[in-house]
Amino acid sequence: MGFPSFFLIVLAVVALLVTTVVVYFEVYKRNINKALETNANTHGPMTPPYKVAIVLTIVVLIVGLLISYFVGYKVAYDKYEESLSHTSTFDIQTFYAEVKEVGDNTILVEGISLNDESYQGEFRYDVSEGTKLELRNTPISLSDLVEGDLVSIILVTDRGGITDIFKIQLVK
Repeated sequence: MGFPSFFLIVLAVVALLVTTVVVYFEVYKRNINKALETNANTHGPMTPPYKVAIVLTIVVLIVGLLISYFVGYKVAYDKYEESLSHTSTFDIQTFYAEVKEVGDNTILVEGISLNDESYQGEFRYDVSEGTKLELRNTPISLSDLVEGDLVSIILVTDRGGITDIFKIQLVK
């Protein structure tokens, strides 16, 4: 994990603040010295340095907050997207079932007794276009399944906790 880029941004903003305040102090000091040397009111009034320092500090705080917000949002979103692309073995479940009913985009199955208790009973799933249906690594369609067929159903749970069918394999 590299050096966080937002530290560099914060350091640059603070360096800009310090440089601006130092330059303003120098300009203010020169203005005061010229006014004292000439002893005339030919120079325009300048804002006292402490007021400039306060205003610039507030501006830097606001800019720092905005930068922190957007950089933090981007870093968190990138980490979230990265976590979505990784699945662990606990995110994938497989169980065997007997087909009870096949609809246009749905399938009703009953888990067999060899499965874990949580996968015994009837389940109705929506089958989307992205769901793979296979028989011995050959693609099939949902209409190829009939009542009584034995299938293996592979479920994938994403980071949001949503479980969806990844693949249905006809065992026969």
